[in-house]
Formats: sequence, structure tokens, C-alpha cells
Amino acid sequence: MSRLPAATRETFPEQLKYVWDRLAGDTTAGDGTATANIFVAMGNNPAVLRGYLRLGNALWANCGLDVATRELAILRAAILQHSQYEWHQHVRIGKAAGLTSEQINALHHWRQSELFSPPERAMLQYVDALAATDHPSQESLDELSARYPASTVVGITILAAFYFATAKFLGAMEVQPESTFIGWELED
Repeated sequence: MSRLPAATRETFPEQLKYVWDRLAGDTTAGDGTATANIFVAMGNNPAVLRGYLRLGNALWANCGLDVATRELAILRAAILQHSQYEWHQHVRIGKAAGLTSEQINALHHWRQSELFSPPERAMLQYVDALAATDHPSQESLDELSARYPASTVVGITILAAFYFATAKFLGAMEVQPESTFIGWELED
């Protein structure tokens, strides 16, 4: 599952057991297990896990993107970081948000695809630029800013960085998906 021991409710300090309890009631793992492997690994530092969840929830709710577009950004980040775990989790979430297998597969070569709107293309280009450098070109930022308000530009930037960091954690700790990896190309 991971290079770290599996955290349990018993390893959490009393004042943070509520964090574990909320996760145990979540079906984030997608396969019927109570707690996703990422949280079992990250739970080795309960205070950091709590902060991670708070930031993640704030980004999901307030990044300025609708759920499907948010998932496009996260899935593109997973591709760019080669994060099987992120991809595996967010394909399911993206499909629940209305993304098709064709759209999800097209993220691998989005520049050649006609499946994405101009705002989505600007967002994907910006996510690519952020993955390549911490100082994306002014052109990249201008294109994004022409399609989204400043508050959403901030949201997209932090969302992408958050999922790049998540991918680094998952890779470093060798956190595995809860079920067999679905693969990088989906079949209908």
C-alpha cells in the first residue's frame, strides 16, 4: 500500500480523532473501503492531514471552476506528474461530474483534440505551463485571464500546485490505488 505504516484511528491524538472519523465515513476510495490509501499514509501526521483536507476542500468548493472543469485540471496534473493514484481516483470523480471517457482520454493530447472549449484549453495550457516552470509565460497567464476572473486564476493556480504536490507525496510514499489501476487509456 505505501512505504509508510498504515495510520489508524488509534494512532491519532484525541483532539484529531474527528478527522479520522470523518474520513472513515467517506467513500473516497471508491471501492467500498472506508478510508482511501492516501489518507491512511498521510495520517502518519494527523495535523498535516487535517490541513491538507481543509485546503483541498476549499479548493474544490472555491477554485472558481465547475466540477467537470476542475476534474479536467486535476486529471491533467495527474498525467503531467505520472501519478497513477491521482488518475485512478479522479477518473471516477470526473465521470461522476459528467466527463466522458473520450474527453478523459483526450487529455493526453488535448492540443490536438476538438473536445475542449476555449476556456478549457486556456486552463489546460496554463496547467501545462505551471508543470514546466514556476513562472509561466505572460502569454499563458494572459490567455487564462481573458477567459476567467482573477479569483479563478488564483484558484486554478493553487489547485494545480496542490495536485502537483499531492502527486509528489503519492510517488515518494509509493501509495497505491485501492483497487487495480484502471490504466492511462479508458475503454467505454
